Amino acid sequence: MSTATGRTAAEPIRPRTGGGRYEGLVLTLLRTQPGLSRSGISELTGLSPTTVTKAVAPLLERGYVAETGAGVEPRIGRPAIGLRLVPEAVAVCGVHLGVGTVRAALVDALGHPQRTITFDFSERQDARSALGEVAERIRAELLDTAGAEVLAIGVGAPGPVDAEHRVNLLSVNLGWRDAPVAEVLERVCDRPVTTDHNVRAMALAESRFGHQARDIAFVHAKTGVGLGLVLKGEPFFGGHHGVSELGHVQVVADGERCPCGARGCLETVAAEPALARSLRQAGVSDATIDAGPLAVIDRASFPEAAVAEVRARFLAQLAVGLANVVNLLNPELIVVGGILANASDVFLTDLTTATRERVFPLLRDSFRVRRTSFGENAGTVGAAATALEAYFYASTTD
Repeated sequence: MSTATGRTAAEPIRPRTGGGRYEGLVLTLLRTQPGLSRSGISELTGLSPTTVTKAVAPLLERGYVAETGAGVEPRIGRPAIGLRLVPEAVAVCGVHLGVGTVRAALVDALGHPQRTITFDFSERQDARSALGEVAERIRAELLDTAGAEVLAIGVGAPGPVDAEHRVNLLSVNLGWRDAPVAEVLERVCDRPVTTDHNVRAMALAESRFGHQARDIAFVHAKTGVGLGLVLKGEPFFGGHHGVSELGHVQVVADGERCPCGARGCLETVAAEPALARSLRQAGVSDATIDAGPLAVIDRASFPEAAVAEVRARFLAQLAVGLANVVNLLNPELIVVGGILANASDVFLTDLTTATRERVFPLLRDSFRVRRTSFGENAGTVGAAATALEAYFYASTTD
């Protein structure tokens, strides 16, 4: 089937504002070092002054970059003119797909959400129908009313994606296989779309706009327990399908059956539904649990021994998962999100201590545990970061 533009439905949309060869490189430098002059960019990159000038000119014309006066680098003689990003000049749409829920936002070039919407969709729909419904809401409520140019859409998918970043290969909790995320959203929204595993996208956002550590492991606990990695400053795509399934590491021998088919997975004991079940078994009322299961155990001591036991067990089992990450990959920073995004300092300290007790001695002081920089927007900023990386900051210097 062809669209009005003559493009087949499954054919990717290309960005409307295709950058030149070095424009993405210039934008990346200004993101990390605002105030650089053209000569400073030339010195850092080894590009000739003429090449830098040619790269900067269209960025100034589009309004993505502005001149600021004197550059930040020291200089003898007449000061060079500095440059800065104009983050509000462009936006991308970040879409975080959850289990029956969507959170989407317009996000500027420095990862700041500008407008956010949330809505539900029926989990009983097939993937194509659900994605069509999601795309229509995003087009009507965000894209059609945007004040800035919306360059592209990034989608955080609940599971591994294909190598072209267009298809959600498997979502265990939604029952989706080979969901054509990019195809459906491009058809409805008429913007280029890239999709990635949702938690890896969150790790990318932290690396680019949040904690900005070089090696980050992002652990997201909600319906499941997901892991996303940025190693040596770049998103990590491991193995055949490029995903790291921390939630399906076995932590309880012969434990509860997981939706993936195995038993005793971390998800069966450390995800929000598992914590809620444990609290019900401890006698906590549904009304209290519905206000937030983590809030029930987010204290250092409890008069109720049964709740204290739930807290200790939850911390210990989650710490087993984090310790596996540290022992295998030794990230300098573990960022936690989902139900852990608002955890207290006491809870995070206890989680860090429990993790260190399970880590190889030489690595025990090599990592920190921090909350996500983006709170409940971690998923949308993460999805937006993948779009910015692909369509705004991308460099074609090869």
